Amino acid sequence: MVVPDFGTALENVTSPPVGQISTFTLSYLGDAWYELWCRRMVLSLMQKPEFVHEGVTHLVCCQAQARVIKAIEPLLNQEEQDVFRRGKNRKALTCPKNASIKDYRAATGFECLVGYWYLTENTKRFTHLMQRETVQNLIQQKLFPETEAV
Repeated sequence: MVVPDFGTALENVTSPPVGQISTFTLSYLGDAWYELWCRRMVLSLMQKPEFVHEGVTHLVCCQAQARVIKAIEPLLNQEEQDVFRRGKNRKALTCPKNASIKDYRAATGFECLVGYWYLTENTKRFTHLMQRETVQNLIQQKLFPETEAV
């Protein structure tokens, strides 16, 4: 089996305008990139494998993603809002057992937005928004629920 060298294979590929990229592609890439970001962030805070896995799982679930997009949505520019809206309005083929359709759609919109930032090589925008105090508080609550205020 021949494994292609994607590093060089993708250098000469031109992407179509983001508006022409399917919401499936945006959300699929956004989901992967967001999970990788969560894994790196959680590994910087924890080292026990069972805690790392559990922490990442708490951050990538659609309920957590829905809370993150709710926190950053007021800060999105018009193009970002359009990408989010396209993803959110995408017809849901399935819905996780433990999630509402509203959270699932918001999470899909968030994943589209992350995919958009990734494809437009604007991951600094993602990082900037994820560093906001409101988002950091959400992450802390998901990773360390026992430290929440009583």
